[in-house]
This record gives sequence, C-alpha cells and structure tokens, in this order.
Amino acid sequence: MSSLHPYLPVLKGLAIAGSFINGGTLTSGYRLLPAVYPTASKSPRDAAKQWEYFYWSMSATVPWVDLTTIIAIGTLGYAEYKQDGAGLPWKIWAAAAAIMPVGWVWVRKVMLVPSYKLLAIANPARAAGESKPVKASSEETVGLLRQFNSEMGFRMMFPWVVGGLSLWATLGF
Repeated sequence: MSSLHPYLPVLKGLAIAGSFINGGTLTSGYRLLPAVYPTASKSPRDAAKQWEYFYWSMSATVPWVDLTTIIAIGTLGYAEYKQDGAGLPWKIWAAAAAIMPVGWVWVRKVMLVPSYKLLAIANPARAAGESKPVKASSEETVGLLRQFNSEMGFRMMFPWVVGGLSLWATLGF
C-alpha cells in the first residue's frame, strides 16, 4: 500500500478523466450520427462510408482508454481495500471497475450486428463471405444507422456511470 500511496491522486485523476473522455467521445458520436441520415437518401453507400469513419475512429481510441481506466480503477480499489477492507470506498471503486467491461460485452453481443451490416454496405468488396456486392436501400441503411445509434445510446451510459462513481469515491471520502 505504501508504494501506491504517492500515485493515488494521479490514478484518481486518470480514472475520472478516462471515464469522462470516453463518455464524451461516445456521446459526441451519438449526437453527430443523425447528421449522416440524410445522405442515405442519395447514396446508402456514402452514408455507410461516413458511419465507417466514425466507427473506426471510435474503435481505435475507446477500448484503449477503457482499458487504462479499468486498470487505474482496479488499482484504486485494491489500494482502498488494503487500507480499509471494511470501508465503502473500495466497494465503489470495485463497482466502477466491474461496470466498465459490461460496455465491451454490450458492443460484442449487440452492437456488432448492425456494425457488420453497415461495414458490408460501406465496402461491398471486402464483405466477408459475400460473392456479390451488398446492395442496400436508403431505408435499410437509415434503419441500421438508427439501430446502431440507439444501441450507442445505451453503450455511452457505462463510462458516465463509472465517472460518477469515480467522482463519488474521490470527493466523498
């Protein structure tokens, strides 16, 4: 515990910042994605290509920030547990660390369905196992974009809750 003590303020800042950065990133995507919907009426592929840029940008940053945040929060939970195993702060940190990976499960089990379909529309030649290019109507593309966005609305909740718990554990004790 004594070796971790000097780093606790940094870890707390990292936990708060990491969760709020991801919450803000996911919320920005959630708020901006509807701007792509009108493009689908002209070209479903162009709309899917715009979504694809958003998808790969988020895929490149969000998991790494999530992982860093989980490690920081887990370390804080361990340090708090070693200091006072009967206290409440370590339980708050443990709850925060347990919530963050649920977002990953949500993405893998739910959000990949419309994602793979949109990626196939965006890049018909790269669609796995497809012998002919994927053609999608504008209604189908907008439907997939809306489905993804509604699922993103639930996904973005996890880092915001973790950030709130991190603030509570940091400022409340």
